[in-house]
Order: sequence, then structure tokens, then C-alpha cells
Amino acid sequence: MRKFHLNCQTIASSVAIIVEKSLLFGHIQTCFAHSNDRNPLHRTALILAALAFVSLPHLLYSQATGPGSLPNVYLDCQRCDFNYIRTHIAFVNYVRDQDDANIYLRITNARTGSGSEYILDFRGIPPFTTRRDTLTYFSFESDTWDEERMGLARHIRIGLIPFMTQTAAIRHLNVYYDPPSVPDEPESETESEDPWNYWVFDVNVSSGLRGEQSEKALSLNTGLYAERITESWKISLRARNYVDRRTIELRNRTITANRDWGEYWGLFAYSISNHASIGLFSQVNYSRRTNLKLNASFSPSFEYNLFPYREYQERRFLLGYHITPSYRDYFQTTIFLRDSEWVVEQQLSARLRYDQPWGRIDIEISGSNYFHDTSINRFEFNPSINYRIIRGLSVSISGQYRTINDQIALPAGDITDEEALIGARQRATSYDYRINFGLSYTFGSIYSNIVNPRF
Repeated sequence: MRKFHLNCQTIASSVAIIVEKSLLFGHIQTCFAHSNDRNPLHRTALILAALAFVSLPHLLYSQATGPGSLPNVYLDCQRCDFNYIRTHIAFVNYVRDQDDANIYLRITNARTGSGSEYILDFRGIPPFTTRRDTLTYFSFESDTWDEERMGLARHIRIGLIPFMTQTAAIRHLNVYYDPPSVPDEPESETESEDPWNYWVFDVNVSSGLRGEQSEKALSLNTGLYAERITESWKISLRARNYVDRRTIELRNRTITANRDWGEYWGLFAYSISNHASIGLFSQVNYSRRTNLKLNASFSPSFEYNLFPYREYQERRFLLGYHITPSYRDYFQTTIFLRDSEWVVEQQLSARLRYDQPWGRIDIEISGSNYFHDTSINRFEFNPSINYRIIRGLSVSISGQYRTINDQIALPAGDITDEEALIGARQRATSYDYRINFGLSYTFGSIYSNIVNPRF
């Protein structure tokens, strides 16, 4: 019955095209009959234009149906190996624009305690409008990039199978099962006993050395990370140290810049409900550039999400409040004539973000001030919009504006030109801003199936 229905659709479409062409040729013949233009070049041009106009719907229809009548997939993913996916999943057509798709696949990812979690959202577009599926793929921290993309491609392949049952591709698909090597092996490592109790650690060291005849630079970066994430708790700890030394020979003297910094940062967060969380931030850091010999602080915090946290990857509206007592010791006496001091700061923030098929909107606003003097404050506005206007045309706008009235660590005295040029010392400013604008228009073939790795 389904095959007969498809044949009827094909016949109906063909009849419609024939009727359309017949009517159009009738109009063309009428135009010729009433035309007084005897110039053969003009008549030839009119005939060619009419033929092109008649052929255009057929060409567009052929491209929309696609080679082999395979379903068209639009892949929306910020962190995917597109070439790998297109090479290893060849039973669909990949299209550049979602208007040409029968299946819209959106993939988002977020860090977990032991790796990354990918959410695969399959949304059907005619003729699959009634179908929508969601799959979850976990990649462990110890997985290589190749293992991670292999696992993601396997889940994409599995998620596409239900859509294939209504297409010609089903005649060439098969299902294979690779049983576990041990019969009693648990299906998921998360179901077995975890000897590490969800703790994940990372230690890294990196360095760099570069130079030329009149300039040398040395950098050394070390870090230690520890993280534990469960449904109720999120614990994240990190310690980093960065050595950055730069020597520049000028015409009459040599400048040495020391921009070393280091920090310990920690977060203990607890989930109160599906909308609210409490947390405690802690920090100990130093920075030559910002004149901080020692900065030690802790920050009780509260966060409320107007949307449920389970929808975090698609939409979020976060309201946060932080209060931060801190002790500061300075390398040089500050503009407020302080060598050390206790201060208390508070911050209120709001962030709205939507990730949808039409694009993304991300707006963040925050304000902070010190309790001992509310005129020492800061305000930040960070908007970002990526919007798909029409087929093939998208626009992106992002920026940042900050009013800065809280540089209490600035050392007294004027900054030299050399220090300003090489960034060895923070400069005083009452504001800063940036604006980015982009416009993209894509046209041509709707397919992007071919992978050519040459050169």
C-alpha cells in the first residue's frame, strides 16, 4: 500500500509539472503570436529564457530529492569531527541548510565528573514530522580523540536507524551485535563499583621557549586538577602556576618583563532542587601584572535557574549572587596608599541563553561593588546573538562593555611606556569594550557528503 501511495505521489507530481509546462508554453505561443518583433536574436533569447524557466523547477526538485532518495540530515554540532562522521555514516545525505533537511540532528556536550556527556537530539522534518528521539553518549576522560569520535558516530548511526525504515536505505542496512567478552560483564561502567568514588585527577606540565636576535621569552605552565561530580554534588579543584619571562633589547637599554602568576581555585556546589543550587568558591592567587602578592578569598554563592537544569543545553536563565570577603597583600603600595587590606565584595548576575535550530542568543549582565565604598564598582554587559535570517543567510553579533571603577590593586605612580607596550603592568581605565559583527551567506549545492582529504 505504501509503495502504491508513493507511486501515486510521483505520478501526481509528474502530471502537475506537465500541466505547468503546457500552460507556460501556451503563454509563450500567445506572446509570439502578438509580438511584432521580427528580430531573430530577440525571438531566440525569448525561447531560451522560457526553456530555462520551465527547467528550473525540475532542477530544484531533483536536487531537493537528493541522490538515491536518501534522507537529508542537517548536523548542528559545535564539537564534532564532521569529516569523520560523513565518511563513516554514508546512508544519509548531509545538507548545508536545515531547510533542505528531513532530519535535524543537534548535538550538545557538557563535562561530567569523568569525561564528557553528549546529548543527541533527533528531530524529524517532513516526512518524519512525528518522530523525535534523544540519545545520550558518555565519553570517559581517558578516551582518546579517536575513541571519542568512534563512540559518538556509533550513537549517531543508531539514532538514525528508526528514520531509515521509511526510506530506500533500509534495503542496504543490517544490524550487528558485538557481545561483551565476559558474559557477566556489566553493561555500563557506571553501574559497577567505582574505586575512585567519582574523583577524576589531571596533572599537566607544558613549557615554551622562543627568541630572536633582540628578544627572548620563556614560559612554564604547571597544573593540577581534581573533580568529582554526582547528581547532588559538584566539587572542582585546580592549582596552576605560570612563569612568563620576557626580555627585549631596545636601542639604549634592555627591558625585562615578569608576568608570573599562580592560583588555587575551588568550588563546592550542592543541588537543592531542579532549579536552585548553593555553592562555596575559594581562591588563593598572586599576579605580578595586577600587583597582587597574595589574594585569599572565599565566596558563598546562590544560583537559581528559571528553567529546569535538565533543559540546560537548550535554554537557561540563571540568576546568581556572590558575597566575597578577601585578604589582599600587594607588591607595591596602591593608589589608595594600601600595602595590604581586608575587603568584602558582592556580585549580582543574570544570564539568558537559548540554543535552538534558528541560532543562539546569549546575554549576560553582572554588577559588583565593595561594601566599604559602593563607588568602587564594576558593571559588565556581554551580549551574543547568532541568528539565521533566511535560508543560507545568518548574522552574528557579539560584544562586551564594562565600566571599571574597582581597580583597587593598581600601584601608585605612573606606568612607563615600555610597561604599557609589553603588558608588564595593568593600566588604569574607567571602561573597555569590544564589538564583533559577522554576516554569512551560503548558496549552491545543498549537499556536503564528499570528503576529500588531499592537501
